[in-house]
Amino acid sequence: MGFFTKAIPLPHKSTPGSFNLIDTPLPRQVTLPVQQYLGEPATPTVAVGDTVQVGQLIATGKGAHTLPLHATLSGTVSAIEERLTFRGTRVPAITIEGDGADTWTKLPNRSPDPRTLTPAQLIERIHRAGLITTGASPSPLADDLLPLDRPKTHLSSDGRPVVQRIDTLMIAALDTEPGLGVNRFQATREHDELPGALAALKALTGAERTVFVVDKHHGPFPQLMSLVAGDEEETTTITPITATRYPISLPAPLIKAVLGREVPLPYGHPRDVGVALYDLTTALALGATLTTNRPQVEMLMSVGGAALNQGGIAKVRIGTALADIIEALGGLQEPAAKIIAGGPLMGMAQYDLTVPVTKEVAGLFALRFDEIVLTSGYRECINCGRCVMVCPVNLVPGMLSLYCAKGHFERAEAEGLFTCIECGCCDYVCPSRRPLVHLFRHAKHQLMEARQ
Repeated sequence: MGFFTKAIPLPHKSTPGSFNLIDTPLPRQVTLPVQQYLGEPATPTVAVGDTVQVGQLIATGKGAHTLPLHATLSGTVSAIEERLTFRGTRVPAITIEGDGADTWTKLPNRSPDPRTLTPAQLIERIHRAGLITTGASPSPLADDLLPLDRPKTHLSSDGRPVVQRIDTLMIAALDTEPGLGVNRFQATREHDELPGALAALKALTGAERTVFVVDKHHGPFPQLMSLVAGDEEETTTITPITATRYPISLPAPLIKAVLGREVPLPYGHPRDVGVALYDLTTALALGATLTTNRPQVEMLMSVGGAALNQGGIAKVRIGTALADIIEALGGLQEPAAKIIAGGPLMGMAQYDLTVPVTKEVAGLFALRFDEIVLTSGYRECINCGRCVMVCPVNLVPGMLSLYCAKGHFERAEAEGLFTCIECGCCDYVCPSRRPLVHLFRHAKHQLMEARQ
């Protein structure tokens, strides 16, 4: 199949016009779900009434897919109970009432140069810090970097295992959709931790070359250019692309566009075609952890929408409620028609603003009525074929949506449901305004729940 020859061109106005950094004040309270990624939940190691400090371990687990969780605020544990997440599910969460002191727990001294650490030491520190990959399907970073000696495998059409060694480390200074901007913002700045992070990633993956992928409509990128110029072996390059040709920034389309390699879907991984792909935010979080020994307690996220008082790139503590972030940004200029956690195209609408942000929430958008299209009165599919024309993975979204709406989930799976990358291109062009991605996500969730 010829993947990713189709997409939708988005207007440049959908790209954040301002990359101003907004440093939000310390929240009064944080709520930390023990599951901050697609993986197994951790087990709390604290109890209600305990006093905690920033960076202190508050939940852990023994499994490879379970990450430790750290306090992002100093204060007192006020509750351990099930709370709603931005995905609409309920998971156990630890609530901390802040004391206003923002006191850090005692941590080991700064690490030596990451380039002097062994692969096993690197993996152990990455896991201990609770780092995840960011993007459409977040997972524990340490797990994604394993195995060290070879990539994950898939089966070819004739059933034989396919194994490909990693030859390319790709760092995407792009966001999953044009409405977001953290990675592009980071690409324009200088970061002391970036060289160490790149060295660690190359050591773990065995990649022989590094490719930075940037948005050609933004820049300049002085540090990235200096890394290219300073590479005497000439194995580091910069590839500019048009990021508004959506969904080119998602992993499989990006690898196809830059390297011409096709990641096998639905269960393929970039490693299957010899690529270790991480965005710039993940690389910088890795570098910061390796050099400071501190876990990640805050994050950058894109904020915007015409209903919000100000937009840009906000620095927030992990676990802050959506309502508190909106308040810190000056509140709403007018009532919002929809509030989205994530990007405008791939994010999830929220009905409860007490939901906390987790490590995987890339943005927060408060949209007016003139910025959305209501789908409550959507029509039946008219078989126009527009969704087929734009689907980057060559599915027939209209037919799939009919199976999903009628509860025929197994039939939808047989027709490629799990190949869908949930980019929203079909939703964007559907004249009947059918909630296609919503139906696909519901069907996937029902199938996975039935198999647990």
